[in-house]
This record gives sequence, C-alpha cells and structure tokens, in this order.
Amino acid sequence: MARPAVEVRDAGAGDIDVLMGLYASARFDQGQLRTATATVRARLLRALEHGEVQVLLASLGAQPAGYALITTSPLLPLGSSAGPSIEHLHVVPHLRRRGVGRALLRRAMLLAQADGADQVACTVLPGDREYTRYLARLGFAPVVVRRAVPLPVLRRRLAEGPPALAHTTDVVARRRSLRARLARAGAPGPGSPPAGVPTAS
Repeated sequence: MARPAVEVRDAGAGDIDVLMGLYASARFDQGQLRTATATVRARLLRALEHGEVQVLLASLGAQPAGYALITTSPLLPLGSSAGPSIEHLHVVPHLRRRGVGRALLRRAMLLAQADGADQVACTVLPGDREYTRYLARLGFAPVVVRRAVPLPVLRRRLAEGPPALAHTTDVVARRRSLRARLARAGAPGPGSPPAGVPTAS
C-alpha cells in the first residue's frame, strides 16, 4: 500500500488547536522548550491574526505531521538580504523519515524565491545535534551564534567585576616584578638560558 503524499499549506488562526497539538509533541521531543503552553497559544494566535509570522502545516493524509514557523527579516540587523527564517521546524517523531521536513523546507524555499530572497535561514537549539546534522546535509552552514542570559545572572556577574581579568593582571605584574629583581641581582630571568650556555644566532 502506497504511503500518503505529504501536503503542505498555510496555517491560520483556525488551525490553532492542531498547531498546539504539534507544539506539545515538540515540547516532549525537545525539553528546552519550557514556555507555558497557554502563553504560547495566546502569542501564536495573536501573531497569526496580525500576520506577524507565517506557519506552514504539513499533513500525511488526514494526519497532521509537522509545521514550520517562519519570520522574514534580514539575517543581520544592518544587512540588506532579507529572507525566510525558520524559527521552529518540527516533525512528529513517529512520522519522520517520510519526507515531511523536506516538504516544509521546499515550501519555504519557494516562498523565498517568490519574495526575491537569496537564502533561507533556520534557528537551531544548541543541543539538537540530529537537526543540526540534518540541516548540514542540506547545505545549511553556521552564520551567527546568539547567546542569552537571564537578567538576574547578568546583573550579578556585572556587579562582581571581571575576576578573570584581575587574576591575569596580577600574574603579569608578579612576573614583571620577578624579572626586575633578578635583573638587579644579575641572575637570568625566567626563560633565559643558564650562564655559559650559548644561544642560537
């Protein structure tokens, strides 16, 4: 029996329940997505209603199989090349290896071409090695790395000052002081050859 073909269409606010079901699958599959489901639902619904994002919904027959959440903006803030950025691509685990991810990426590529863009970007969670390898096989390469820090942590670290820099400064000062004392005493400094040993010329 032939497998059903993958169908991809634009999702709207009326698909919110289906999308949240897929998001629940993603939360189970990727433990780093910890935002409360109710919060995600409200934000996604508002974004869909206002056209702030585009969501592609993939199905295998009548079964929802995955989605891609897309924004459009320059890859870098001052860059001139804007194109689709896939902020989240997810395929239901038991429906993988059936072309769902490729179908979603192919649709994103066509959107990029229609908009006159010359690239498609994807956001990847740092620990998602399987997704990273998958994208690498398709030609995606790292461009930028974004890091985030909770404000309380940053506030505490800034208040503490730069201990690593202070330690380095202390070490350099001690070495200079040692060299000066040895020079006054006529002894070789650290790293200098012992007396009577010729140096290379």
